[in-house]
Amino acid sequence: MEELGRNLKLVLSKSVFPIAEHREVDLKTVAALICAASLVFPGAAWSEDAPIEIYFAPLLSAIEKKRSWFDNRDKALPDAIRAALSQTPFRPLAYPKDGVLTLAALDGLKTEKEQYVFTVVFMQDNTKLGEAVEFCPIKKLTDCTDQLVSDTKAAAN
Repeated sequence: MEELGRNLKLVLSKSVFPIAEHREVDLKTVAALICAASLVFPGAAWSEDAPIEIYFAPLLSAIEKKRSWFDNRDKALPDAIRAALSQTPFRPLAYPKDGVLTLAALDGLKTEKEQYVFTVVFMQDNTKLGEAVEFCPIKKLTDCTDQLVSDTKAAAN
């Protein structure tokens, strides 16, 4: 048994721990490191949040609504919202289903003093969870999309 321990120390010191060639590796330390690694790495994988399934077509359709065939609205805001809500931790869906967070802008989009204003209604399973008024500076849409992402995460929890 003692011979096996010496051989194991030699193998571990040369293959797994190259720095240990100059030091004697204690088997208890190696065992503790292996146990710690096996506990930490699965924990890191489990700590990932599940994606938040969202359906935001009603929000985009209210914002992109045209008044007539000749009305050509700026698509910067819908594109910014689409890009922000397509990032992790969100998983956008093409159609509504049970348990999915739905975003809608029932009052549509208003433009006031160099900013867009709209109210986002958060619903799940036909139940209203809450709403948030979004103020979007026309020249800095990232402020708006950051706030919308934050509000959507809060509504999902």
